Amino acid sequence: MASVTIPPKSRVEWSKLISGEIDHKFKNYVLQIRIYQMRKDISLGRLTLDAAVTQLYELCCKYSLAVQADCKDIFKVW
Repeated sequence: MASVTIPPKSRVEWSKLISGEIDHKFKNYVLQIRIYQMRKDISLGRLTLDAAVTQLYELCCKYSLAVQADCKDIFKVW
């Protein structure tokens, strides 16, 4: 079985997803909900953008197979 990877955390698209600069129609509903929750938490001062990027990256690492289609659409290549 081939290893499923996600883009490096250093890619700017991670923060653009959370900030809303990238408007993507997610295939993975859980990913969509988590990003919307992160946006809300940032606006309420409960979370920083850097912390949100870390959380999102860790979530995608853990469930890389489930988020692979969205990653390919958003990041294209890595």
